[in-house]
Amino acid sequence: MGDVMFKKRLSLPKILLATGFIWLIAFSAIVSAAQVTLQWDAIDTVPDGYRLYQRLSGFAYNYTEPAWSGTDTTCVIENLTPGASYYFVVRAFKGADESADSNEVQYTAAVIVEPDLDSDGDGWNDALDAFPYDSLEWLDTDSDGIGNNADEDDDGDGMPDIWELAHGLNPLVDDAFSDLDGDGTFNIDEYTHGSDPSNVPGNSAPAKPVLSRPLNGARTVGLTPTLMTGVFADADGDSHARTCYQISTTPDFSSLVFERTYTRHLTGLRVPDLILDPETTYYWRVKFYDNHNSASEWSDFFEFETLDYAAAGDVNGNGIIDVQEFGQAFDIDEDGTADVLQSGLQGVVTTDIHNLRVAVKRLSADVQVIGVMALDLDELPPANNQPEQLTGIISFKLLLLNDASTAVVTIFFSQPAPPDAKWFKFEPDEGWSDYANAVFSQDRKSVTLVLEDGGVGDQDGVRNGIIVDPSGLGYSTQSSEPSSYAPADAGGLSCFIAAAWPGDAKWAGKAVLLLAVIAILLGQAALSPIRFRDREI
Repeated sequence: MGDVMFKKRLSLPKILLATGFIWLIAFSAIVSAAQVTLQWDAIDTVPDGYRLYQRLSGFAYNYTEPAWSGTDTTCVIENLTPGASYYFVVRAFKGADESADSNEVQYTAAVIVEPDLDSDGDGWNDALDAFPYDSLEWLDTDSDGIGNNADEDDDGDGMPDIWELAHGLNPLVDDAFSDLDGDGTFNIDEYTHGSDPSNVPGNSAPAKPVLSRPLNGARTVGLTPTLMTGVFADADGDSHARTCYQISTTPDFSSLVFERTYTRHLTGLRVPDLILDPETTYYWRVKFYDNHNSASEWSDFFEFETLDYAAAGDVNGNGIIDVQEFGQAFDIDEDGTADVLQSGLQGVVTTDIHNLRVAVKRLSADVQVIGVMALDLDELPPANNQPEQLTGIISFKLLLLNDASTAVVTIFFSQPAPPDAKWFKFEPDEGWSDYANAVFSQDRKSVTLVLEDGGVGDQDGVRNGIIVDPSGLGYSTQSSEPSSYAPADAGGLSCFIAAAWPGDAKWAGKAVLLLAVIAILLGQAALSPIRFRDREI
């Protein structure tokens, strides 16, 4: 008999799906549209090649026109439309025969935003500016379409900003149904009735606080001393609700370097890093508040003098602890100039294995970076809302010139931030919070921040030409740890799009805009022959 080809109907190959995460990593290449890189593992019996098919959401695959065809087990699909959702499957082929589909994976091309573009020149980058083409507006706290500068009620809580400020309420937080003075009447009802939401008539104020440590006149005090007071006392037996701390360089407190009110740190506060400078005399005092918002007198002030630069570990006085300074060879922002030679950039060496180096670079012309410190999470006060994982934790200090009120800086990392990482701020009272005014670069090796002097993100709490900001990357290990796939049924005709840690050397330096690591298994038992749709070879 001559050669005979037997055709028979075969069941489709078993489809296996590896559970994993789609990781998007952007590298610093200039391209005109979004890209996605797909990778899969080769089948045991070598086919002629592989075909990758793509479709848009709502459309079917066109199997007569593959998006890519070749013998490799990876491909780059270019010219994707930012914001569009794409779906992909892989097929192996031999001659005119073709396997069944792999399982389907989905990818949404990221919308590309230039993090440093400021179209209206108001100091707020377009990505963060609610009104990117209006230089008079940049925030819209209540999302009513009216910028905060023109809006008489920024938080939309029904109480005018002027009234809230006059009565100790926050005009940027909806606190209508809070009760500042604890008298059982909501703030919004106090406004409606014309009463004072900040005080209960006839309530006695707390006794004047007494300071304890550091002792008055202390010398060679460290840069993060714990300010301690005596016990709270109130004639009405009210409870201790809040304490306001002030630190100044003058005894009349006209030059404040720190003013914050806390609900947790009532009789003791560790001064945050970078608030104090070496070789400086400071004056401090406190005020107590009871649970009805009645305030005590200010305490008498104490003064202390901080230790010298050498004892603080900063012999050259450049704002960086000597053991954390960069060496000559580093160029973390990849601009071709050594970091130590850039006047607008300061970086630190850390003990963080995920981010061995972190740097802060100014983007605003009226800003100088005057201090950076790598922070040890174990040395920070216990706090709420801590992300599962934290990396790149630093505190940095900015000097604002020419009466500037905002600053734009970029934080550079040693390796790309995990895809789910966000920039978190640290506050002793509130703990860790996601900072909204942050835009990650396409390669996720940097994040650009807009900070306001005395506003959110400024730990010293006052508009004084200085911004101090402790913060870092926070993420979940469930979506940030390297993934490992070892499916028991993998083999034969299988396509596997592998997962890789963003910092993996395998991917370092690839000039692509977006890298998606997507898991696809198209499989048959390892000992089975390759099966194609219409026949067995």
